[in-house]
Amino acid sequence: MKNEPTKNPSCTLTEADLLSWIEAKVEQLHAEARVLVDDYWRRLKGGQKRQAADGKARIGVRIRRREASLSFSIEWFRMAMIRQNGQAKPIAQYLKKGTGYRYPLGNFLKGEPQWEAELVEELEAEFADIRKQLGLLGKIRDAVQDYRKTLQS
Repeated sequence: MKNEPTKNPSCTLTEADLLSWIEAKVEQLHAEARVLVDDYWRRLKGGQKRQAADGKARIGVRIRRREASLSFSIEWFRMAMIRQNGQAKPIAQYLKKGTGYRYPLGNFLKGEPQWEAELVEELEAEFADIRKQLGLLGKIRDAVQDYRKTLQS
């Protein structure tokens, strides 16, 4: 037996309203993450100016938009230089996050300057919280979309 949607005049919240709310929350988290990423690069640049050549930072972070799913990811990478045709070119080696919301910092911070490791650890705690919120919003979005498809079939 197919369930008929019940009509409740006091409930005016629609699936579209929920999806709009989720999209707004994702945009709010993106703005928060953007501020943190910009702060990281500002603090990294300032820290590098105060360090000797052997204390230079090599860890970077970026935000990657996922337009298809109205989401984004926050990714850490190691910066390096390679020589091609006599010229030094920058490359980025992305670090694997693994399962969960946090990057396993222990291994990829080995050998990095202490000041940089502390900065990465501080910001990764905030990024992990943002990733968790994004994950939960994605689950809500998927559930609303599944509900909508069920009603339509």
